[in-house]
Amino acid sequence: MCTHAFYEAIDHASNRQLFGSQVTDFPHIRQLFVDAYVRLVSMKLFALRASDYMRSASSEDRRYLLYNPMVKMKVTTQGEAVIDHLWDVIAAKGFEKDMFFEMAARDIRALPKLEGTVHVNMALIIKFMGNYFFKPGQFPVIEQRDEPVNDDFLFDQGPTKGLGKIRFHDYKETYAGVDLPNAKIFKKQIRYLKILLAVARPSKEQAKDIDFLLNLGELFTLVVYGQLIIENAKIYAIDDDLLDQIFDVMVRDFSRYALQLYGKSVTTKRQQLLLRRMIKRPVVDNARFDKVWNEHVATLHGAYELNEEPAAERDAAQRPSS
Repeated sequence: MCTHAFYEAIDHASNRQLFGSQVTDFPHIRQLFVDAYVRLVSMKLFALRASDYMRSASSEDRRYLLYNPMVKMKVTTQGEAVIDHLWDVIAAKGFEKDMFFEMAARDIRALPKLEGTVHVNMALIIKFMGNYFFKPGQFPVIEQRDEPVNDDFLFDQGPTKGLGKIRFHDYKETYAGVDLPNAKIFKKQIRYLKILLAVARPSKEQAKDIDFLLNLGELFTLVVYGQLIIENAKIYAIDDDLLDQIFDVMVRDFSRYALQLYGKSVTTKRQQLLLRRMIKRPVVDNARFDKVWNEHVATLHGAYELNEEPAAERDAAQRPSS
């Protein structure tokens, strides 16, 4: 859905002139397209890697119980963000019935709700936060799982109780494998989040504040999100420039949620101090940005066109004859 909408948006913007310039020459338009593209790539990398863990699951390895609700919650809300970025580019064009985008913009809103709602999945995700950060376990490396075999365990999982006992492989080892500028900043943000959970963890009163927990959960999910993205970036040979541009977006997202949590009335002084330190500016690298634009985004212009008859003709053909 998001991919088709992206093709339509880049074709429309690339073929349009505004104020004597091509629309895609405007810096803010390129920023919206690059952000949309790296979010889309991130969604695919995470969801595919989460599938590897689901297919490798067993009664001793139930890490998928964290990754699965993240696909339902994080990936679907990122899809909304992609559509929002593209809609800011094509504006009124997104309302036209003959566009695939019109359908995508409407239906993308349903996915986070149909998948159990963000609130329900976040409440589940938060249960894993303590063990994820402070009690890592030892597991064999999970390889890519794309072979055509029967996934027996997924059809006979048994009860999913005991979530607090589930362990995860050490996220620090995964992040140690990347030495890119924005990944370094993101690792600093993670470090301050872990300190907050160790010395200024939410009180009983804060734990009752759903909005407080949702923002804290967003910070946690970004850490898990980045971990699986790094793992799959190696499998799919994602180049360093694109991966660092992904972390450019993640640094900004992490800062945004930290700022929102900082502004809550129930946030303590100690928590505010640590949250301020999480607010970081990504490393600006115009050469990296231009490379992502030229090699990954701009090349999609004219690469694909949805072969579909206009909505008016389709509706007329489906209307019963008198």
